[in-house]
Amino acid sequence: MKKIKRPSLKKPLTKKQKIRYSIIGGVVLLVLLIGAVIFSQTRSQTTEDTYDTVELKKADDLTFKGVVEATTTQDYYMDQSLGKITTINVTDGQEIAENTVLLTYENQEYQNQAEQQSETIAKLTQAVTSAQESLAAAQTRQARAQQQVNEATNNYNVTSDPTQKEMYKQERDQYQAALETAQDGVLQARQALDLANVDLNSANQSVAQAQQKVTQTVTSNSAGKVYVNEKGKNDATTPVVQVISDEVSIEGTATEYDYSRLQQDQSVIIRPNVTDKEIAGTITRVGQLPEQAPATTTQASSGSSVSNYSFTVKPAENLQYGYNVQISLPVDEIRLPRKAVVNADDEQYVYLVKDGKAKRTKVETEDRDGYLIVVSGLKENDRIVSNPDSEISDGQTLAVN
Repeated sequence: MKKIKRPSLKKPLTKKQKIRYSIIGGVVLLVLLIGAVIFSQTRSQTTEDTYDTVELKKADDLTFKGVVEATTTQDYYMDQSLGKITTINVTDGQEIAENTVLLTYENQEYQNQAEQQSETIAKLTQAVTSAQESLAAAQTRQARAQQQVNEATNNYNVTSDPTQKEMYKQERDQYQAALETAQDGVLQARQALDLANVDLNSANQSVAQAQQKVTQTVTSNSAGKVYVNEKGKNDATTPVVQVISDEVSIEGTATEYDYSRLQQDQSVIIRPNVTDKEIAGTITRVGQLPEQAPATTTQASSGSSVSNYSFTVKPAENLQYGYNVQISLPVDEIRLPRKAVVNADDEQYVYLVKDGKAKRTKVETEDRDGYLIVVSGLKENDRIVSNPDSEISDGQTLAVN
């Protein structure tokens, strides 16, 4: 069978059409080349002039945990040396002033001593009485002997008879000897009376002291609210009375990493866990020694641990004892990214973003607790380039992320 060849449906291009298509192709190619060049330049320019920026803010506040405690707490335990508690002179929940009588003791041992001393006093009192009588008798003898001496002396002086004069002289000498003996007797009787009085006074003092110790009271060293536990009357390990001050303080805890931030008289903000209330406070004490805490097994094996330090905060208003709180300490410092700082000629610079341009700005910084802190040259809310490179220049227009 003979195949029949079909005629072609395509018409050959004319010379004019070929020229037209060639021109169109050239224009398209030129446009593509120009677009590629512009895209390449734009991409390169964007890459070179695009930087990251950061807005400077003050560092976040430091936060610590704390517990509300009474400013002063006085515990009063049974004191066996004082005897037995016979009376608790205050009631549970009572508000008291300083020096209020809390407890009354009675001591039977001192009572017995006082009774024994009373018997001794009776004997000593009798001894004093006897000494007084002896002194009176001696003084009477002395007075009589003195009178006899005076009479003999007078007779001796008025007589002129030698015989009588000699007789009165002998009488006077005898009476003078008797007077001296009587005077010695008075002196001895007075000494005996003095000794008896000393013994009696000493015994009286002993009795007074014993009687004072028979009944003794214990007073409060501070004002506050009283909490009574009757169990403590017979248990020396349990306080009979606690006096808790109305004023409160907050005991906070800081780790060794934040310890250097704490200073006396710093202002803080207190936030009780049970409310949204904020209360002003002031740090009144910063502990110098770390708290003692048993090391965990992990710490013991690894040899690593963190020390904790206590500090005290005085709140501007009273809180309930035992409340757990958060203590916020404002950190008044601006921290810089280290990569944002350019060091040149022994000085430091950053690039401040102003009206879309980089402004080379001198700064002073300080290394503090591992952070780079602004000392001068920048302020809060300033925006700086955080990743400057060697291509950035002062006054350069920035494309920022």
